[in-house]
Amino acid sequence: MMHPSTFDVIVIGLGASGSATLYHVAQSGASVLGIDQFIPPHSFGSTHSESRLIRKAYFEGTYYVPLLKRAYHLWEDLEQQSSTKLMHLGGCLTIGNQGSEFIKHAQESARLGEIQHLVLSSDEVRRRFPAYRLESDQTAVLDLEAGYIQPELCVRTHLKRAASHGATCLFGHPVVSCVTRNNRVIVSTRDHRFESSKVILTAGAWMRDFVAFPMTIERVTNSWFHPMGPNCTPDRCPPFIQESSDGIRSYGCPDLGYGFKVGLHHVGPTVSHPNDLHRDVRQEDHAPAYDILQQLIPEAAGPCLKTTVCMYSNLPDERFLIDYHHGHDPCVIVGSACSGHGFKASSAIGESLAALALDQPPPIDLSPFQWNWINR
Repeated sequence: MMHPSTFDVIVIGLGASGSATLYHVAQSGASVLGIDQFIPPHSFGSTHSESRLIRKAYFEGTYYVPLLKRAYHLWEDLEQQSSTKLMHLGGCLTIGNQGSEFIKHAQESARLGEIQHLVLSSDEVRRRFPAYRLESDQTAVLDLEAGYIQPELCVRTHLKRAASHGATCLFGHPVVSCVTRNNRVIVSTRDHRFESSKVILTAGAWMRDFVAFPMTIERVTNSWFHPMGPNCTPDRCPPFIQESSDGIRSYGCPDLGYGFKVGLHHVGPTVSHPNDLHRDVRQEDHAPAYDILQQLIPEAAGPCLKTTVCMYSNLPDERFLIDYHHGHDPCVIVGSACSGHGFKASSAIGESLAALALDQPPPIDLSPFQWNWINR
């Protein structure tokens, strides 16, 4: 029998939220172990693909705005602590039909959050950003405080800063058991056994290996296309998120040297377990993204350069979950699932998860993200 190594906190899963959580626990001075079955940052989960949108004019709900504002502050602090540029804020367009709920909710978040923004007609968008071609009945909310963030670099930076504060990391070791006994948590891999008073679960699509809740795992692809003109660079063409007239949502990021990135939101097939995900890229995977790009930004719709596979871990209402297990287990804290829109907020999610584990008051109101919202 191996004697367990003891820590104050153990974090299982070191992607976007997990790496941030590890950093904030370590920064507090508590002893913390982070475990990941892969070597982060990696391309097997939901935290990769070179760029992610970061925005505050949030059509998903006004209750996200305090979390997003806190996340911005923490990303800025991480940039200063690490001397690393992570955020690139030149604006982001939320595009939809005039009068749609999609646009109304984005405007409401911007107004209530006192976020700098403009509401632009299709003609105004074209004058400001020549590559864009909106339909005549479309409008756009230009979030002037938005932009994109680099996911792999963010994870790497959080892990590096966590290590500088004394965090221990174990990579390439899947957790095979996580059990609570007498207010202690025993976490085992094939080769190691650890003990702590708190465990934080940030395992993404693998969360149901540890806790039971109604999560679906969705296959998502992102494609990069070779721009055919000069107007697709970040200084001339901000990122976008769009809802088309048929309700399909898509997003894109300008050419950062790898091509113009486009993906579709919540249209992929689902699997029961992430290990069942079809990871091979099919020839038809990039076709829907190309059609979106050809219509919205035809100048960017050149040949497809590459396509990658990602995952969304979706709860029924696509809300985040940041809470104790079932809302009351003091030993187990859950940070999942983020339903395909969590990366931008992961710095603040990690801070809040760390606060729960350390028995400290979270810096923001977490009531919109508690366990009792599941299945409402």
